[in-house]
Amino acid sequence: MNKVSLKKWSGVIAVFLLAVLFNCILCLGCTRMGLMPVLGIAGSMSVAVMSGYFLGVWAVFVTELIVSLFIKEYIYYGFVNVISVIITTYYYKKGYFKKKSGIVTYLIFIAGINTILTSLIQLQSRHLSEDLFTINAYSTAVGSLPVSMLARSSAIVFTTAIISHAICLMITYIVVRIVPADIKKLLNEFGWLQKPVKDSELEQISKTETRKTKIGTVFAISLISTCLIVLVVVAIVASSLFVQHTKDQRERLAVGASHMVANIIDGDRVDLYIQSKGNTQEYKDIKGALENIKKMSADIEYIYVYKIVEDGCIAVFDIDTPDMKAADPGELVPFDASLDEYIPALLKGERIEPFISNEYYGWLLTSFIPVYNSDGETVCYACADVSMKYLGVYRRNFVVRILILCSGMIVVIIITGLWVSKYRVVYPVDTMVMMSKDFRYDSEEAKKANLALLNKLEIRTGDEIERLYNSFVQVAKDSSKSFSKMVQKTDYIEKMQSDLIVILADMVENRDESTGDHIRKTSMYTLIIMRQMRRMGIKSGMLTDDYIQNVYKAAPLHDIGKIRIPDAILNKPGKLTPEEFDIMKKHSVYGGAIIDELIESLTQASYLEVARDIALYHHERWDGTGYPEGLKGEEIPLPARIMAVADVFDALISDRVYKKAFSFEKAMDIIKEESGTHFDPDIVKAFLAVSDEAMETAKKQSGK
Repeated sequence: MNKVSLKKWSGVIAVFLLAVLFNCILCLGCTRMGLMPVLGIAGSMSVAVMSGYFLGVWAVFVTELIVSLFIKEYIYYGFVNVISVIITTYYYKKGYFKKKSGIVTYLIFIAGINTILTSLIQLQSRHLSEDLFTINAYSTAVGSLPVSMLARSSAIVFTTAIISHAICLMITYIVVRIVPADIKKLLNEFGWLQKPVKDSELEQISKTETRKTKIGTVFAISLISTCLIVLVVVAIVASSLFVQHTKDQRERLAVGASHMVANIIDGDRVDLYIQSKGNTQEYKDIKGALENIKKMSADIEYIYVYKIVEDGCIAVFDIDTPDMKAADPGELVPFDASLDEYIPALLKGERIEPFISNEYYGWLLTSFIPVYNSDGETVCYACADVSMKYLGVYRRNFVVRILILCSGMIVVIIITGLWVSKYRVVYPVDTMVMMSKDFRYDSEEAKKANLALLNKLEIRTGDEIERLYNSFVQVAKDSSKSFSKMVQKTDYIEKMQSDLIVILADMVENRDESTGDHIRKTSMYTLIIMRQMRRMGIKSGMLTDDYIQNVYKAAPLHDIGKIRIPDAILNKPGKLTPEEFDIMKKHSVYGGAIIDELIESLTQASYLEVARDIALYHHERWDGTGYPEGLKGEEIPLPARIMAVADVFDALISDRVYKKAFSFEKAMDIIKEESGTHFDPDIVKAFLAVSDEAMETAKKQSGK
C-alpha cells in the first residue's frame, strides 16, 4: 500500500470512528435524559449519504456492539437501524429529499417500518412493559387509551420514529453542509480501485444491455441467496439445539425434584402413610416438604408418590394444584395412557428413564424414581412432572430473537459483499466494456484515442481484474499497430485489384477499334451526373460519398462482357444482322457473369456489386423495352440507369466504325427526346443541368 492509499484509508477510518463515537454519544445521551436511544443513527446516516451504504451500515453495526454493553436490549435494534440507514441513503441518492413531499413520505414510510420491526422485537424480547408509558406526558396520555398495550406501544413508536428521524435528518443535513469538500470527496471516492466514474456514466452503464445476465446481478443473487440460506440453517440448528437444551434442563429439574422427594420418603413406612389417611403429623410434615419442592420452580407441574399395583397407582402423597385436586392417600388412580409401555417395568420395581407425554394431564416430562425399603425392595415411586407446554412458545421466541439478531448482521454482510464486488469486479469490467464500445479504427487519431480511453481507467485492483485490464491495454496497443499495417496492405491490395480490373477493361475496349477512351469518359459522366443529382436533391439519400465512389470505380466494367464477343461482330463496319445483334446483346449477360466470378474471389471489393448491376442492366430502358431482362422504371438499378445516359451520350458524340460523331447539341437533343422512354427523366434532368461540364469533360478526355 503506497503513501497515498495509506493516507486515504487513514482519513476514512478516522471519519468512520467519529461517526461511531457520535452515535454512541447520542444513544447514551438519550438514555441519560430518560428517553429511548433513538438518535443513535445520526452519525451513520451522515457518513452513509456522503460515502454510500457500506460505511453507513458498518457504523450502525459497530455502534450496536458498543452501546449494547451498556444497554442490553439495544442489540435487538441493529436490524431496524440498518434498514433505516439504507432507506435514508437510498432516498438521498435518488434526490427525494429535495422536495418536501419526498421528506414527508420518507418519514411516514420509515416510521411505519420502524413500528412494525420494533413491535416485533418488543413482543419477542419481552421488552414491552408499562414503563414505556411513563417516559413523558405524551406517552402517559397514549398509555391511558382503552386499547391493547401493543396498539399503545405502536402509536408511541410511530410518533417517536417520525420525530427522531426528522431530527437525525436535520443533523445529517448540518453535518453534510459543514464537512469540508475534500473530506466529502475522500468519502465518495475511497472505494474506487480505478479512476472514479460519474454517477451519470454509471447509470448509463447499468442501462446498457451487453449480456443476458449482468455480473453484478449474479453476485447479488448469489450473495443474498447464500446469506438467506445460512440464516435459515442457523435458525433451524439453533432452534434444535435450544429445544434439546431445554428438554435436558427440564429433565434435570424433574429428576432432581423426584430424587429430593425420594430422599424424604421412608420406604419402610409407606403402608403406614397410606393407612394414616393423611391425618398424622408425620404425614403432614412430609406433605409440606413436598409442597416446598414443588414451589422451587414454576415449571414443576405435579409432585406425587405412587405405589404401583396391578390395577393402577395407589396414591401415597399427592400435592394439590390450582387446576386439579390431589388424590387422597390410598386412592387408586388408573394408569395414564402414557404409562402403558412402562407398566411391566414399574410392577417389577425397576427404574425407568424420564419420558415426555402429551395426554390428559398436558405436555409433561415425567421422572419416576424408585423408593426402597430397608431390604432394598421398591415399595413406591417418587414422581415429578415438569411442564413442557411453553416449549413451543420459548422456541418461537428464541428463533425470532436469533433472526432479529442475525438479520442486521446478514444485511451488513450482504452490503459488504456487494460493495466489494462492485468496486473490485463489476465497475472495472463494465467500464472496460463501455470504453471498448466507443473504439474507432477509421484513422490513426482514432486508434490513439482508443488507447487514451483505456489508459484513463487506471484500474488498480491488484488482482486478476487488473491483469485482465493490463492485458486489454497491451492487446489494444498491439492491435493498433497490426491494424495500421493491415490497413496499408488492404489499401495496397484494393488499389492493385482496381488497377488490374481497369487494365482488363482497357483490354476489352482496345478490342473495339471504335470505342477508344470510352471507359474513362463514361466514368467521368457518371460522376458528373451523380454529383448534380445530389445537389438537386434527387436520390440524395442514396448518393453518399462512398456510393458515388463505388459507382465511379465500377463504371469502367460496364462493357467487360464484350470480351466474349467475336471480333468480327465487335468491329464490323456496317450494320449488324439481327442474328449478330442478338449475339452482341449477350455482352451484358456475359459481363454480369464475369463480375459474379470476380465477387467470389475478391470479397473485399465492395464496388463489384455495383459493377455487376451496371454491366448487366445498363442496356435496360425506362419503358421496359431494353435487354437482357426487360426491366422498367425503378426496377432498373440506379447505377445502371445513370450509366445508360453516360454510355449513350458518349456513343453519340464519338466516331464509330458504323457512323460519324454527332454534334454535342444534337446528342443533347437526342438524350432529351429519349427522357421517359429510354432514360430516367430525373437523371436526364440532372445531366442537362450540367451539359457545359459534360462538354468540357468530353473535350478534355478526347484531347480536343
